[in-house]
Amino acid sequence: MLVESCVTVSQSVCKIICKYVLRFVNLAHQLSATKSTMLSSDGLSFISVLMCLILTFEVCVAEQSELICSHQPIVALAGDDVILPCYLDPPISASSETVEWTRPGLDPKYIHVHQDGQPVYLFQNPSYNNRTRLFVDELQNGNVSMKIFKVKISDAGKYFCILESMLKKASIQLTVGVVSTPIIEVVSNNNGRVVLQCESKGWYPEPEVVWLDGEGNLLSAGPTETVRGPDDLYTVSSRVTVEKRHSNNFICRVQQKDINQTRETHIYVPVQSPIYLIFWIIFIPLCIIVLLIFNMLIKYTKKIQMTLIKLEGDVTHVVKQSMLMVEVKPKVQKHNVNMNAVQLQLLVEGNQQQEDQREQLNRVQRSQTEETSGAGNNTGDTLKHRETQR
Repeated sequence: MLVESCVTVSQSVCKIICKYVLRFVNLAHQLSATKSTMLSSDGLSFISVLMCLILTFEVCVAEQSELICSHQPIVALAGDDVILPCYLDPPISASSETVEWTRPGLDPKYIHVHQDGQPVYLFQNPSYNNRTRLFVDELQNGNVSMKIFKVKISDAGKYFCILESMLKKASIQLTVGVVSTPIIEVVSNNNGRVVLQCESKGWYPEPEVVWLDGEGNLLSAGPTETVRGPDDLYTVSSRVTVEKRHSNNFICRVQQKDINQTRETHIYVPVQSPIYLIFWIIFIPLCIIVLLIFNMLIKYTKKIQMTLIKLEGDVTHVVKQSMLMVEVKPKVQKHNVNMNAVQLQLLVEGNQQQEDQREQLNRVQRSQTEETSGAGNNTGDTLKHRETQR
C-alpha cells in the first residue's frame, strides 16, 4: 500500500513539475542566444537548477511507466524451466535499477537480486542457488522477467518483482505440477460383466479420475481413492463395472484442471462367446499334450545322440588301440627275439656249468675211490706182515 500511495503522489507531483521544466527549457534556449560574457555565477547556478529539473523530468517519465507481470498463473511441470514474465510499459531502461524478486513466507525472502549490473547472491534463499537469472540484455528494454531452472513442487507460490528506485511492485503466481500415465487392469471378467481398475501414481496437485466408453460417454464409477505420499505426490485409483458392448473399448482419464494437464489410457476387452470358451477348453489341454510329446521327443533325441557319441568314442578308442598294436608289434617281436636269444645263451651257459660241475664231482669220486683202494692194500700188507712175524 505504501508503494502504491507513493506512486500516486509522485505522478501528481510530476505533472506539475513537467510544466515548469518546459518553461525552463524555453528560457534556457533564450539564454543560449545571449553573449557568453553574460554567463556569471548566477547563470551557472541557473544551469545547475536546469539540469536538476531535466533529471526530474526523466524521473517523471519513469513514473509514467507501469510494471506489469502476467495476471494469469504461470504453469510448469516439475523438472522443467519456467519464465516469470514481467516488464515496464511503456518500455524504459532498467539497466541501472535494482531489480528484486521476492517470495513471501520464505526466510530469506529474496529469490534473485540484480544490482549495479550484476546479480547479488548475499541474501538469496539457498533453495534457489544457481537456479535463477534475469535477461540482462533485455533490461534496457524494460524486460525484468526472471527464469527459474528445474522447477520443484516447493517453488509453487506467489512472487513479487520490485523496482525500488522507481517505486514499482508487481506480483505473479507460479503453479507447479507433476503428472503420470494411468494403468488399467482387469479385476474380474464374469458373466458378461467386467470390473476394471485404474491407478495413477505421482500427481500434483490432486487430480480427478473419470471413466469413458469407446464413444466418449461418461461412465458411472465408484468413488476415487486418493493417497498423499510423504513426497506430497498423490496416488489415485478408481474402479468401474461395465457390461460388454459392441466396441468393448474403455478409457481411464486422469486430469488436473489447475495445471491444464490430462493423461489417459485405453483398454480393449474382447468378447468371450461360448464357442470361444470351448475352443480354449480344447486348445489348452491339446497344447499341453503337444508340449509333453515334444519334450519327450527332445529327451529321446538327446539320449540317442548321447548313445551315438558314446559308440563313436568306443570305435575311436578301438581304432586307436589297433593302430597302436600295429605300431608296437614289430617292436614287441624284436624284443621277444632278443629275449629268446638271451634265454638260449643263459641255457647254454647253465648246461656248461652243469657239465663242469659233473666232471668235478666225478673227479672227486675217483679220488676218493683211489684213496680207499690204497688204504685197503696197506691194511692187507700189514696183516700179512703180522702173521709172518708170528
